[in-house]
Amino acid sequence: MPLEIKPIGAANLPDAARLCLAGRTLSDRPHAFTREVEIESTRCKLSYLRGAMQKGALALAAYRTGMLVGYVEAHAIGEALVPLAGEACHAITCLRVPELAERAEVEHELVAALAAALPASRGFAVVAREKIWSALTFEEIERSESEVDGFDRVVWWRPVAGGDPPKLVPVDRKLPKIPGKVRVDVFASDRCPWDRYVFDIVRQTCAAFKTGVVVYETDCTKRREVLRSGVTAAVAVNGRFQPWLRPHRLPDAHAVRRVIESAS
Repeated sequence: MPLEIKPIGAANLPDAARLCLAGRTLSDRPHAFTREVEIESTRCKLSYLRGAMQKGALALAAYRTGMLVGYVEAHAIGEALVPLAGEACHAITCLRVPELAERAEVEHELVAALAAALPASRGFAVVAREKIWSALTFEEIERSESEVDGFDRVVWWRPVAGGDPPKLVPVDRKLPKIPGKVRVDVFASDRCPWDRYVFDIVRQTCAAFKTGVVVYETDCTKRREVLRSGVTAAVAVNGRFQPWLRPHRLPDAHAVRRVIESAS
């Protein structure tokens, strides 16, 4: 059956978050990701997207026989909450097609629809960790160490109108330790429901330590903070960034507590 690509608007706004919460399996969600957490995380994601669309962001959904099968989201580089500096281009911040059997087709059609809708853009950039974007006619243009030890961040680029691509900004690792305390840095954003879940787990766990833990929050819903810190969203304990956000395995409160205790 043919695909139908529709822009996200008032009538189908909830579809912008529906596929975000689809796990790899039925049991993929952590036990603490309750219905209440899902509702609040979705509300924040949709509120963020609504504001971003007022500033020119474009989100598209793919449907087959009326069923939602894919989603993509692109932001003008000057508004995008990604650690990229550039001009007159766009950043793809979300591309989601849960079903493997149709992923190649749906992703291709969604990206092609973006290019058709934004012909004046220099091109599309993606900061990726695991996904290889070459099948979607992107090329790797930059690679550097990510904030998390042992992993890279890669910039993939697909030209549209042509012009210089954006550049990665460096990660700010100057997070000095506090004598006698554990320093926890939360680089918080509302753009991803899974990230918000992790931030809440970290905050709650830190609060249980009372005076032994000092939490610093950076508001990564503001682009200037993303460019200053060099991260879209992250958690660091005593200056070491933790593999707690997607695509890494999500932690539970026990995992967060163990890391904080070992840093004490």
